[in-house]
Amino acid sequence: MSFKARAVVLKRVRSGDQDLIAKVYCQVGVQSILVREGYTSSSPFFGVFEPFNVVEADLEQKGDILVPNDVLSVERLSLLATDYRRYLWMCWLSAFTLSRIRFYDERIFQLLVKFLKVDPGRSAGLYRVLFRLKVIEAMGLRPKFLERIPRRRRLKVRLSDGSAGEEGEVEVQAQVLATLRRISEKGIKRVSVGKGTLKRIEDLLDLYMEYHMR
Repeated sequence: MSFKARAVVLKRVRSGDQDLIAKVYCQVGVQSILVREGYTSSSPFFGVFEPFNVVEADLEQKGDILVPNDVLSVERLSLLATDYRRYLWMCWLSAFTLSRIRFYDERIFQLLVKFLKVDPGRSAGLYRVLFRLKVIEAMGLRPKFLERIPRRRRLKVRLSDGSAGEEGEVEVQAQVLATLRRISEKGIKRVSVGKGTLKRIEDLLDLYMEYHMR
């Protein structure tokens, strides 16, 4: 069975001397593509399945792996990794998708492409938070702490629905939830957080996602 699909290349590894296997996010979720002679300069697929590229291709399902029949277009986002900081940002997006996203969602696909094009500069941490929030909302898992925060310095968050109060599995500072709510409503412009607070925010969002992926 063959089909046309757009895919974001998340990772690639060598398979033998000339072949490569690319991990991609496409309309059938996170999948592996076996590219015959992908490392051969004479191959029509040479340089196509580079990490971060958006590839539109005619694919064929063979067992549990995909094989490209033809490449229709390539958006070479790999060329945007012009410095180490931006390369690390794009690597984080790819690794996050590989570890957190199991099923295809067009909104998540578009978010991934959009954020791959972002140059985070010195705000990579805030962009990581914003991306997580966007993905969580695209999954239909918007936590209740983005709607209402009780007036207490320390709170507990229920991972089942994200409600904040006196009971829950995760203890957090009200400042953490207030910052998350502000980022959710207004984005990251003019938001400044310390490394400690940033880590607590990221840990909370990761715990929330992990709970709902069980």
